[in-house]
Amino acid sequence: MDAGVIWTAVGAIATVVACGGIFWAVRQLRFEAWLKAQEIWTAQPFTEARGRVFARLDTGNTQWTPAEEAEALQVCRKMDEFAGLIPYLPKRTALRIWGVPFAKAWLVLEDVVERERTKCGWPDKWHAFAKLGQAALASHPDARKRVASSKQQHGA
Repeated sequence: MDAGVIWTAVGAIATVVACGGIFWAVRQLRFEAWLKAQEIWTAQPFTEARGRVFARLDTGNTQWTPAEEAEALQVCRKMDEFAGLIPYLPKRTALRIWGVPFAKAWLVLEDVVERERTKCGWPDKWHAFAKLGQAALASHPDARKRVASSKQQHGA
């Protein structure tokens, strides 16, 4: 057998093995991103703070006390951290699973994000949260209707 054929075969096998390794690494990266996203989303301080922020959807309250604003800023930080993982996950799956809460969070926190951006002179602060929040809102326009209905009911 010709040595060139053997080396070609060895090279082809090595290429297949390398491709398999790359696919495995991508799957592992997605799995790790999924675990980290779940960890962020289910952390007790974040779920409690998020619940208090989301309660504004039902009350139509748009005024923030300093303590509420500080908590809202913390929620924004975590939402941005979470949104930063989305490029490593299938976006369609992420929007299906977390789209509604992200749309609601963006509805409640958009003004807080804009005030913080103005205050610190950083127009792209929390860009990942803003981008995913807007995409989620586009995918779930019914969330906007619910907030508008709640504001009408509460005279806000």
